[in-house]
Amino acid sequence: MNDTVTPPTERKFDGLNSANRSLTVEGAQLRSDFRVTQDHIDTYARDGVVFLKGALSATWLNLANLALIRSLKNPGPYGQKYFDGLPGEFRGDYCNYRSIGEYQQLLATSPIADIVKEIIQTRNLWLYYDQLFVKEGGYCRRTPWHQDLPYWLCDGKQIGSMWFSLDPLSKEESLEIIPGSHLNPMFNPSNFNPDDETDPKWKNTPAPRLPNIEADRSKFNIMSWDFEPGDVLVLHPGVLHGGAATENGRRRRSLSIRFFGDDVVYSPPPEGNASPPFWGVAETHKPGDPLRHDWFPLIRSS
Repeated sequence: MNDTVTPPTERKFDGLNSANRSLTVEGAQLRSDFRVTQDHIDTYARDGVVFLKGALSATWLNLANLALIRSLKNPGPYGQKYFDGLPGEFRGDYCNYRSIGEYQQLLATSPIADIVKEIIQTRNLWLYYDQLFVKEGGYCRRTPWHQDLPYWLCDGKQIGSMWFSLDPLSKEESLEIIPGSHLNPMFNPSNFNPDDETDPKWKNTPAPRLPNIEADRSKFNIMSWDFEPGDVLVLHPGVLHGGAATENGRRRRSLSIRFFGDDVVYSPPPEGNASPPFWGVAETHKPGDPLRHDWFPLIRSS
């Protein structure tokens, strides 16, 4: 990881060849008249997650697809592969908003930011970071159960991520959520040890160890949804979630765009090592300060 990365990072792009200009997302609707309701807002507050059917039209999915293609073709400093050695490939990348114009256009012109702003009930909305995940090429193991917030350097109620897939997914192969888990104390985050998903990242903290959810799934209220392109989840980063495995012949291309609102403050992890690290934020903030930095562009304001 490059410790010298700064917010205005730009990187050269060598263009898209015709074979990679796949801008059609199969199954997407041409129009969307989606509206956030009070029930959506209440569900999110209670469960930490809300499923929004048909929230994004083909226009925005195709733009998101182009952003994903650009990022995979020219990975940034945080681009990586997970779970090496498996038949399938699991790739990820994040913090590319400033270097990929399609992300900027997507957040400026699509309803993504407006939906999240209304769901989390904030007057102003800042981007925390964008992240992509691609599983394809054969079997790829499930993403371990975890919460996002313990890795982050912030805390608050007005916070949320929009997650959506560019591929149709059955509920058995999509993201899984334990509703309401964002209201509990945050667990010691997973170290992503493939032999023990509950292996804690921090060694000297009172935070409780993650439960072994896969050992007895029946003990937990696990929710998942069938997804068509255009369906989205808005989820709180404190909610327990994990990603299902990808079987041979299947592909899952997903984007998670993370935002925060007015009440979010700087709150570093107890043992450092925030992810993303957001170099320079610690030097300009003390715990409890409103989170304001060049890393986090203001996307919507009232």
